[in-house]
Amino acid sequence: MECADGTVLAGQWVLPAGDGPVRKAVALHPATGVDMHLYRKFAVFLAERGWAGLIYDFRGTGESATPGDKSNRAIRMSDWIVKDVPAATRALKERFPDASHAAVAHSVGAHGMLATQHEEPVEAMVMIASHAGITRTIRTVAERAKVWTIFNVVTPVCEKLMGYVPVEALGVGKTIPLGVMLQWRSWAAQKQYFFDDPEFDFAERFAKAEGPVLSVVMADDLWAHRGAVNVLTDKLVRADVLKQDIEAGEGTANGPVGHMGFYRSKHRNLWPGVAEWLEAHI
Repeated sequence: MECADGTVLAGQWVLPAGDGPVRKAVALHPATGVDMHLYRKFAVFLAERGWAGLIYDFRGTGESATPGDKSNRAIRMSDWIVKDVPAATRALKERFPDASHAAVAHSVGAHGMLATQHEEPVEAMVMIASHAGITRTIRTVAERAKVWTIFNVVTPVCEKLMGYVPVEALGVGKTIPLGVMLQWRSWAAQKQYFFDDPEFDFAERFAKAEGPVLSVVMADDLWAHRGAVNVLTDKLVRADVLKQDIEAGEGTANGPVGHMGFYRSKHRNLWPGVAEWLEAHI
């Protein structure tokens, strides 16, 4: 997929069986430090229900990365949001122009989905564990201290000594470009996350988003709890937002779900509800 600025992203199509026309297509927008393969099993599940799916990696990550990207300051999280996500949506529409189009987005992927809905609209949107990543709102002192230390101690030291931040070694995802980490750190320190960044018009972008939105929150997610998610959904003044909170013990017989677990096959009992909501809104 080619973005408006010429950057090429790697992706995969996950298609339903048979030769019949595709009537519904969905883009799966990824989270920070997560490659497309986390989303493949969920995409296969949707394909079994007739959905054509697109999974992909943001620039500087996974199969979209080029040598040296981990030290690249020019690649920023805002590029994922305003360039990569709409490129994926365009690719979906170009491949399946006669289908209904939807999006299921994880964490920062939903930031892009909502921020570009007015320019590359889809008929239905699902936010999975997507929140404003403000450090001070993270639940538990221990997790908050860990994240603060990564941003404010580890990141500047690694930037100076190594030229990149070894995110994977820190246990917070796959390697991401240095520029992404630095911008993420800046936003995380703001009271309203990227809405407080004067370089961007994210509040205006969110206010322009129209259409049905399902916001799914896991009760055991220390980062994307409902309070942190509301920072985003409160800005969706023209969208029809339905909030679904998966409480502790509800559909979680196979252990904690947390920030990443929704897409893991052991929690596939959570998938039909999302698919049914999508199918009711396209």
